Amino acid sequence: MKNKSTGLAAFTKQGRQAETNEDTSTNAPEQVEAKARQRGKGDVVALTLRLSRDDWQRVHQLALSEGISIQKLTMEGLSRMFEEKGLKGLSQ
Repeated sequence: MKNKSTGLAAFTKQGRQAETNEDTSTNAPEQVEAKARQRGKGDVVALTLRLSRDDWQRVHQLALSEGISIQKLTMEGLSRMFEEKGLKGLSQ
Protein backbone atom coordinates (compact mmCIF):
# COMPACT_ATOMS: atom_id res chain seq x y z
CA MET A 1 0.00 0.00 0.00
CA LYS A 2 1.35 3.38 -1.03
CA ASN A 3 1.33 6.32 1.38
CA LYS A 4 -0.86 9.28 0.51
CA SER A 5 0.97 12.23 -0.99
CA THR A 6 1.65 15.11 1.33
CA GLY A 7 2.66 18.71 0.79
CA LEU A 8 2.72 20.04 -2.75
CA ALA A 9 2.74 16.51 -4.18
CA ALA A 10 -0.88 16.11 -3.07
CA PHE A 11 -1.89 18.84 -5.54
CA THR A 12 -0.04 17.52 -8.57
CA LYS A 13 -1.56 15.26 -11.20
CA GLN A 14 0.70 12.39 -10.14
CA GLY A 15 -0.24 12.82 -6.48
CA ARG A 16 -3.96 12.70 -7.30
CA GLN A 17 -3.55 9.63 -9.50
CA ALA A 18 -1.77 7.76 -6.73
CA GLU A 19 -4.58 8.56 -4.30
CA THR A 20 -7.36 7.61 -6.71
CA ASN A 21 -5.65 4.29 -7.46
CA GLU A 22 -5.73 3.50 -3.75
CA ASP A 23 -9.36 4.55 -3.33
CA THR A 24 -10.76 2.51 -6.24
CA SER A 25 -10.91 -0.63 -4.15
CA THR A 26 -13.37 0.99 -1.73
CA ASN A 27 -15.57 2.70 -4.34
CA ALA A 28 -17.63 0.18 -6.26
CA PRO A 29 -19.15 1.50 -9.52
CA GLU A 30 -22.68 1.12 -8.13
CA GLN A 31 -21.76 3.44 -5.23
CA VAL A 32 -20.75 6.30 -7.52
CA GLU A 33 -23.78 8.31 -8.60
CA ALA A 34 -23.73 10.95 -11.30
CA LYS A 35 -24.77 14.30 -9.89
CA ALA A 36 -27.54 16.11 -11.72
CA ARG A 37 -26.70 19.57 -13.01
CA GLN A 38 -27.78 22.18 -10.46
CA ARG A 39 -26.54 25.45 -11.94
CA GLY A 40 -28.94 27.74 -13.76
CA LYS A 41 -32.11 25.88 -12.80
CA GLY A 42 -33.56 28.23 -10.19
CA ASP A 43 -35.66 31.36 -10.59
CA VAL A 44 -32.54 33.51 -10.17
CA VAL A 45 -29.29 32.69 -11.97
CA ALA A 46 -25.95 34.03 -10.73
CA LEU A 47 -23.66 35.58 -13.31
CA THR A 48 -20.01 36.55 -13.07
CA LEU A 49 -18.74 39.69 -14.76
CA ARG A 50 -15.04 40.34 -15.15
CA LEU A 51 -13.76 43.91 -15.34
CA SER A 52 -10.32 45.44 -15.27
CA ARG A 53 -9.56 47.15 -11.97
CA ASP A 54 -9.78 50.58 -13.62
CA ASP A 55 -13.18 49.80 -15.15
CA TRP A 56 -14.43 48.34 -11.86
CA GLN A 57 -13.41 51.51 -10.04
CA ARG A 58 -15.31 53.62 -12.57
CA VAL A 59 -18.42 51.43 -12.26
CA HIS A 60 -18.13 51.44 -8.47
CA GLN A 61 -17.86 55.23 -8.35
CA LEU A 62 -20.86 55.60 -10.67
CA ALA A 63 -22.94 53.28 -8.50
CA LEU A 64 -21.93 55.22 -5.38
CA SER A 65 -22.75 58.58 -6.97
CA GLU A 66 -26.14 57.27 -8.15
CA GLY A 67 -26.82 55.72 -4.75
CA ILE A 68 -27.56 52.26 -6.19
CA SER A 69 -25.82 48.91 -6.27
CA ILE A 70 -23.69 47.70 -9.17
CA GLN A 71 -26.33 44.96 -9.63
CA LYS A 72 -29.10 47.52 -10.12
CA LEU A 73 -26.89 49.70 -12.32
CA THR A 74 -26.15 46.70 -14.55
CA MET A 75 -29.80 45.65 -14.74
CA GLU A 76 -30.88 49.18 -15.70
CA GLY A 77 -28.19 49.40 -18.38
CA LEU A 78 -29.05 46.03 -19.90
CA SER A 79 -32.77 46.80 -19.75
CA ARG A 80 -32.18 50.10 -21.55
CA MET A 81 -30.23 48.30 -24.30
CA PHE A 82 -33.11 45.85 -24.84
CA GLU A 83 -35.62 48.72 -25.01
CA GLU A 84 -33.47 50.63 -27.53
CA LYS A 85 -33.71 47.57 -29.80
CA GLY A 86 -37.49 47.52 -29.44
CA LEU A 87 -37.53 44.57 -27.06
CA LYS A 88 -39.06 44.20 -23.64
CA GLY A 89 -36.76 45.43 -20.85
CA LEU A 90 -35.48 43.16 -18.13
CA SER A 91 -37.63 42.54 -15.07
CA GLN A 92 -36.13 44.05 -11.97
